[in-house]
Amino acid sequence: MDVEQVPTVETKEKCLWKAKLAQEANRFEDMARYMRRVAECGEPMTKDEDNMLAVAYKHVLDTKRSSRRTLVTVEQKDGIASWEAEVTRKYRTRVDDELRALCTEVLSVVDSWLTSDRPETADPATGVFYWKLCADYNRYAAEVIDDPDDRATVVAVSRAAYERADQLGRTSLRPIDPIRLGLMLNYSVFLYQVCQQRQQGHDVAKHAFNEALSEIDAIDDTMYDDSTLILRLIRDNLSIWIQENGGELYTATTEDQAVVAVDPQQQVSTVPAEDLVTTGAVVASTVLLSLSPSAVNVESQLDIDRQSLQDNID
Repeated sequence: MDVEQVPTVETKEKCLWKAKLAQEANRFEDMARYMRRVAECGEPMTKDEDNMLAVAYKHVLDTKRSSRRTLVTVEQKDGIASWEAEVTRKYRTRVDDELRALCTEVLSVVDSWLTSDRPETADPATGVFYWKLCADYNRYAAEVIDDPDDRATVVAVSRAAYERADQLGRTSLRPIDPIRLGLMLNYSVFLYQVCQQRQQGHDVAKHAFNEALSEIDAIDDTMYDDSTLILRLIRDNLSIWIQENGGELYTATTEDQAVVAVDPQQQVSTVPAEDLVTTGAVVASTVLLSLSPSAVNVESQLDIDRQSLQDNID
């Protein structure tokens, strides 16, 4: 009689080594699978391991989002035959399903961390990291949901997670901290693009930029490269958004305040509005000169290497 084979349970150390091997080979779907096993083994994860988890899934996600953009462009092309449009639509729907499944997979890992007792013992930066992941992947899921009610529900969850991360970051991380800066970069893109609240998105980015720039002279060497890179990305978005506003600066709200956070119930917390840092001030800082505004809004995942961060566009 054949004896049933019992699946081998791999150790965290072995899964982690395989994930690193897959990363070296640019096999990010394999890397994501192994890092999910690392996350589900029940043992505490280091910050580097958290980053590897996010790196793997973000590479897979970016490939699928790029494919979707291409298919949407073809689907909307002038002069395309009806049967070609239908074939493209079905293909795009398939990619949408893959994206939604990927987001669900990531969120299951993130939710298991957020609902465990680990947030109580983790440092605040790790909490911001996981709440940001929750917000980002709900946002990515919302991009491919057609039903307005379903989309509104997912957007609300994303917004609540961004707000939770923002509140935690403001009480525990310096404005110049790259984790907090990356959060504010993505949160501002979420408000500007997904919620179509352009004034609020602009104000969130502007306030984060100004706060961080005021600390640039006292930045820790370990934060310098990441923080200044994200500052450039925020600056690029501000320039793009002003161009989209007809070249006019966004004005403050009627109360002369800028919205910097909105909770799930749409209640607003505000801080005094500040003038957008001028080009001269940026020149004086000597750190934000090397990148010119790109033609797209950019976002940060704070979990990917610097070159990938530069290439990570929304």
